[in-house]
Amino acid sequence: MTSMMTLFSIIFLSVAQAQEVEIASLEVRVEGIKDQKGEIGVALFNHKLGYPTHLEHAYETEWVPLQEGQKTADVVFDTIPPGEYAVSVVHDTNGNRLVDRSRLGFPKEGVGFSNDQKVTLRAPRFENAKMALSAGENKKIVIKLDYRD
Repeated sequence: MTSMMTLFSIIFLSVAQAQEVEIASLEVRVEGIKDQKGEIGVALFNHKLGYPTHLEHAYETEWVPLQEGQKTADVVFDTIPPGEYAVSVVHDTNGNRLVDRSRLGFPKEGVGFSNDQKVTLRAPRFENAKMALSAGENKKIVIKLDYRD
């Protein structure tokens, strides 16, 4: 019976350690917040569907309510499977959790993207904003918000 318990413990610990190695984490620091109204939405995408403005298609999205005087926001995505990811950030000032756009299609609120991608005549593409996350990696990135006012 003791040898059976020992074997079970070894198997359980091996599986637990294997699962720990199979994940990654990503810390996103958002800088350049102009106005303390609303909240910051940080969306992590693992595919191009919906990137960068349809946050409902993101792998995971975190919302950070803003406090008076706040100029930065930090979000940590932990337990992420290894793979390729792109980040999209929106400063939602009106509480609708959408990327509001002008008549020409440009964002009316602050936005930011991984790999320092910018809005030009179109939104950044997933392929240009993606980054690789390896098993066991703890990556940190900084995204500066861009406001078109």
